[in-house]
Amino acid sequence: MYKRILLTSDGSKNSEYAIKHALQIASDEHAEIIVLHVVDSKHLSSISDEAIDDDNVVFDDHGDNVLEHIASLIDEYKKELEIDDDSLQVSKLSVEGNPAEMIIQVCEKEKIDMIIMANSGKHKLDRFLLGSVTEKTIREAPVPVLVIPANYSPKK
Repeated sequence: MYKRILLTSDGSKNSEYAIKHALQIASDEHAEIIVLHVVDSKHLSSISDEAIDDDNVVFDDHGDNVLEHIASLIDEYKKELEIDDDSLQVSKLSVEGNPAEMIIQVCEKEKIDMIIMANSGKHKLDRFLLGSVTEKTIREAPVPVLVIPANYSPKK
């Protein structure tokens, strides 16, 4: 049923909880996981030109760092869940733009069958609401979306 699963991550603790769900579903379905991190261009627009130069942090590096952290968690959880490394294909993608719009674009471009994401990320205001990225993704996604709630705590 699911051959390509999009796992979104903003680097928050809650988005880390989505990893185990994605791994289990992908393992059961023999599906590929595409881990997506979107560098939010809205937040980049408020940074001065002086802050963005060759001597400062490059935004691509931020996306790569988040994806590397997620990759290490995936390796850790694969061992914990006893999932064979060879039986599960995982690829990583970092893009810049509006998170909800980029999730939908990647979903369509990569022929995704399911999206797995956390309800809210790093912004406390988002936790008050459903989460603007989550809400827009649910509303516009052409595929099923599994949402890990903000108050989720995995049972051991």
